[in-house]
Amino acid sequence: MKTTAGALPLLTLALAWPSGPLAAADGTAVLAFTNQEVRIKVAGDKDDDWWIERSTNLATWTTLTNLGTLLSGNETNAAWRSLGAPGAGPVFYRARQTAGLYDPTVFRTISLTFTQANWTNAMHLARQYDSNIHCSPVSLDNGATNFAVGARYKGNTSYTQPGTKKSINLEFDWLDPDGDLMNYTTVNLNNAKGDETIMREPLFLTIMSQYTPAPKGAMANVFVNGAQWGVYSLIQQENKELIKEWFPSNDGDRWRAPNAPVGGFASSNSAFAYFGHTNVAGYTNHYILKNTRTTTNAAYARLVRAIYILNTTPTNQLRDALEDTWAVDNWLWHFALGNLLVDDDSYWQKGADYGFYYEVESGRIHPLEHDANESFAAIGGINFNLPPTWGMNTNNRPLLRLLLQNQELRQRYLAHMRTVIEEWFNPPTMTAWINQFHRLSVAAILTDPNRGYTPAAYTNDLIALRTYVTNRYNFLLNHPDLTPARPAIQAVNGPATNVFAGDVPFVTATVVPDGTSGLSSVWLYFRPQAYGKFTRVPMLDDGAHGDGAAGDGVFGAATTNYPAGTKVRYYVEARGSNVAQAARFAPARAENVTYSYRVLAAAATTTPVIINEFMADNATALADPQGQFDDWIELHNVTDAPVDLTGRYLSDNPANPRKWAFPAGTTIPANGYLLVWADEDGGATPGLHANFKLSKAGEQILLVDTDANLNRILDSITFGPQTTDLSYGRTAANADVWAIMNPTPGAPNQ
Repeated sequence: MKTTAGALPLLTLALAWPSGPLAAADGTAVLAFTNQEVRIKVAGDKDDDWWIERSTNLATWTTLTNLGTLLSGNETNAAWRSLGAPGAGPVFYRARQTAGLYDPTVFRTISLTFTQANWTNAMHLARQYDSNIHCSPVSLDNGATNFAVGARYKGNTSYTQPGTKKSINLEFDWLDPDGDLMNYTTVNLNNAKGDETIMREPLFLTIMSQYTPAPKGAMANVFVNGAQWGVYSLIQQENKELIKEWFPSNDGDRWRAPNAPVGGFASSNSAFAYFGHTNVAGYTNHYILKNTRTTTNAAYARLVRAIYILNTTPTNQLRDALEDTWAVDNWLWHFALGNLLVDDDSYWQKGADYGFYYEVESGRIHPLEHDANESFAAIGGINFNLPPTWGMNTNNRPLLRLLLQNQELRQRYLAHMRTVIEEWFNPPTMTAWINQFHRLSVAAILTDPNRGYTPAAYTNDLIALRTYVTNRYNFLLNHPDLTPARPAIQAVNGPATNVFAGDVPFVTATVVPDGTSGLSSVWLYFRPQAYGKFTRVPMLDDGAHGDGAAGDGVFGAATTNYPAGTKVRYYVEARGSNVAQAARFAPARAENVTYSYRVLAAAATTTPVIINEFMADNATALADPQGQFDDWIELHNVTDAPVDLTGRYLSDNPANPRKWAFPAGTTIPANGYLLVWADEDGGATPGLHANFKLSKAGEQILLVDTDANLNRILDSITFGPQTTDLSYGRTAANADVWAIMNPTPGAPNQ
């Protein structure tokens, strides 16, 4: 059984069995036991792990942290954990899934095994030649074990520092292309040199990854050949897994600005400076292309074009021009977090050692956090009183300067900074997280044989981190850039009724001035997909935009008409009429978090073509032109004239009615039949092959009209479990009655 969001874990037990199925008040599945010993495992995705929780009343649950996390799996390979005798009276157990390998609340134990007598020398050489040495097995605390893992030392500044505890890179797909550790093919163990707490990088990434593309981080106790080697930061690799978590695909260009830029950190050479020409050769020394699905020259050409637009577009056109080539809002989040958390390895500080990604679907460049081991001013002597808009007048950081010099975007940047301060970067929240990292790791840090510093140094650095957070928070809270009052967005309401294809719905927002000044403007942003720039329109309180009465504090604006199945994402911005025109957004984490509504398909009143018969469990009954026994759907033209199906759709998902479009020129003859193979083979020939399969357990099939005809549902059928090699179709006696039958593709049903 694969557990998914909302699914309940299956607890499998030995030696003691439940007295009956039970459920907690929150709906979580639980099992009840008497006083026999209990052994437990969770059946689910092999890459998920779980905490086991215990209760005696189904109301209060205790996490059994002494057991560690438990990796789910099938009967043959999952580790069992003994819970012992539960004691007198009924006891209840349940499984609670972790947030994955990089769950910051889990202190991982990673065990490495090297058979080489001189493995440390081999690791040095592997780093030098960008290769690996054999490390096998590699085991995780939850029971996950990998063999034939590639290992090498990594890092630059941290690598050159004294000590034997070097940062380590582990490649789980080194020899086995399917190798991974809880869905990650590469894992970094960073030695956190200069940070005695070892928590600054995980803490930074835990915060940043809430808002903008960034790796995740946690902490781990590493053992080598059975002996403790040291406590490390456990950091996600900047690779295809990270890209897929944040973007529609991994088909774009992933970049890195070198950590030692030509011209030094004070230059703008690797910070998107324009060199007065668009010759690709002049830029190749300043950016490192990590991967691309096209040619290297084409990738550099895309980058140079974006740099040209950034640096040469007239100021009065720049705001909108940037949105076509740069993911402006993501860059503002990235810059705000880098400033707020004082990341010394960053665009704003070094103009280098940062990453970015060209998203092919939108044609825009996004930031990628690359290196956070020098955050919270861990190295470099940066003070807690770094101004929030530092860089606005710095010519050697052109993207930061041009974004912040635009008043509207500067206020968006400051609004994002305020959101992070309210949600994360405040003494109560940050102290709780610092204390949690401390509780998880302090015992292992004090026994770390290679830590290279005293317990007193650890304690002093822990206190310094807490103090730094408090000082920075107080400085920012009173900084004039962050003190202007902002309007309050009290409510945002989507369309009042269902939205169908062709409709132009209104969105409304209740906005209240800050009390010291009025409103400058209210704006609605919307887009019909999960990527790309938003359309921006003003919201008005004039009684003519779905906003009720004029002057009642409710503002309204229309989106536009979209095809059925479109998920329209939207958010609202309100700007004050004070000098700053300070802004507030709803949701506060826009643009990565938005409101949304779905465009529905209405039912057609008549149709020339119907769904006549289908088979969802085809084992041996009918082979497709490729010789495979796949699902199929039969359509029937009920008119005396041919019907052109060009632009019409088939789907198995009401939320996505335009799932598969009939190829241009597809016709069905008068009173004739047409067979479509539901086999996910897409453009295979010969035959018509849809991009979905049918579920033999039951689902829905829809025949949907063209966009021009507003995607009305021409016909649909909802069905239950199917029988192998039998079809489900309209009966000959009554076409409105469906039944399981012997298949008759291309002919009247019998």
